Amino acid sequence: MGLSGAGKSTLMNILAGFTTISITGKIKVNERERNMSEFRKLSAYIMQDDNLQPFLTVQEAMYVAADLKLKLNHCQKVQRINEILTVMNLNISRSTRTNELSGGERKRLAVALELINNPPVIFLDEPTSGLDSVSSKQCIALLKQLAQEGRTVICTIHQPSATLLNMIDHLYVIADGNCVYTGSTQNLVPYLNNLGLNCPMHYNPIDFLMEICNGDYGSHISQLVESIENGKSNIWRSAKTLHLNKHEEIVTSQQVYSMRLHSFETEFKQTPHYAANFWKQLCVLIKRNAIKLLRDRILTLTRIAIHFMIALIVGTLYFKIGQDAAYVLDNFNMLFFSIMFLMFTAFSATMITIPLELPIVMREHFNRWYKLRTYYLANKLADFPVQLTATFIYTFIVYFMSDQLPESERLGLYMLMCLLICLVAQTIGLIIGIALKVQNSVIFGPLAIMPFVLFSGFFVHLKDTHPYLQWLLHISFPKYGFEGVMIAIYGYDRAKLTCSMDYCHFSIPEKFLMEVGMKHVDYWFNITVLISLYITLEIIAFITLYMKIKKRI
Repeated sequence: MGLSGAGKSTLMNILAGFTTISITGKIKVNERERNMSEFRKLSAYIMQDDNLQPFLTVQEAMYVAADLKLKLNHCQKVQRINEILTVMNLNISRSTRTNELSGGERKRLAVALELINNPPVIFLDEPTSGLDSVSSKQCIALLKQLAQEGRTVICTIHQPSATLLNMIDHLYVIADGNCVYTGSTQNLVPYLNNLGLNCPMHYNPIDFLMEICNGDYGSHISQLVESIENGKSNIWRSAKTLHLNKHEEIVTSQQVYSMRLHSFETEFKQTPHYAANFWKQLCVLIKRNAIKLLRDRILTLTRIAIHFMIALIVGTLYFKIGQDAAYVLDNFNMLFFSIMFLMFTAFSATMITIPLELPIVMREHFNRWYKLRTYYLANKLADFPVQLTATFIYTFIVYFMSDQLPESERLGLYMLMCLLICLVAQTIGLIIGIALKVQNSVIFGPLAIMPFVLFSGFFVHLKDTHPYLQWLLHISFPKYGFEGVMIAIYGYDRAKLTCSMDYCHFSIPEKFLMEVGMKHVDYWFNITVLISLYITLEIIAFITLYMKIKKRI
């Protein structure tokens, strides 16, 4: 407990193992130095922000957690889920999507998801944040119940009411990064009286202590820190006992923790870090992502609808020009626009949506739901059909409305090149979205990709470029896509075009390719370059995600 900025969340992050760098000192569990790998198996960290998947129902979210965190059969998982939802008072909300839950229900669901595998140690950062007094009381009562069942529950709290204070077993108060009190809540007033700081009658002791820490009664923090030995003194610790079961067996809270922890270590000594194997994780995450994409109308249906509408507009503007030599330059412009449109839509969609996923990934990965590479692969596989559908709709409509040569081979080559451009642009958007905040990526993302557009072969041809700048064309990925599309449409010994005017300068496709510097382009070389670039960018994107998550965002 402590005032804002006192260091509560920092201490919680260190104790939970969420922060492991730039810290000094030792952390011991039952007088033994903590083994981080083993400790993460027996602990769960529920952060201040709920960070739940918004498009899943309560029951679906629980099933995902159970499939990833439990090695049980289906009936056992259902039984465990039903028990937890009943205890958490979430039974009536089973079919409610998480984005429609109240604040208290979201908090309870966040706890329920981590209770699936019954961790003996639970960390919570500000579990009552944003809740009203009734919801706060329900939340603390729930945590009290979990502690009475034998778990160790550690939470940060800002400034509880007297009612909430009486529900707390042990209190650790921080001010300016130091401990000013550690002990039972019942001993807080005697502790302050012992230092000559008398709490007024009918006054919340915590309010009084917070006012002292704020300096309302003078500078007393150093006196408090010295008196409690900066948290090392055990004089004011509670000897309170807990009732564990119906037989009213009474043991101290320290004994409960030791017994529960020992049982866990004995039972799960050989347990792998992740309960589910790679393929199980992949299947569960693909299924979850598929549900999310089907229900997210903005992300999925809007992407497809935009491609459909723009395709109709482009097809109308360039209607039946593809086989007429009089409109070769217009067709050239249309092909370039198509590449740019597909590139920017794929780029923007990923760049804007991935930052919203990162806090969820951070929480789930830290609590050992899945491996990071499994999440990354599942995310790519689930989104691929959407991108493929959007690309197919656009290219198919534009190809036939603009009356390109009706040959299946050319159509296939055209679609393949457009799809590769989308995948490369999508991965670049993913890298920028992971590396930058949303507001920064929206500004710097287009700036990062515009130089590639400038040297795509449309505005400046290779033969017209200064020798010192020609390397920019060779590293521009839209150039390879644009050249590939041009070869698919006008290459491979295409016959002479019909001319609707008296004279058409570019009746021979080969002559036009020579004019724009693309006569000697090898379509499959460009495909190889784009595939190699795509694989390289995917590796970079995963490394960026890994570093971002490890730095805890």
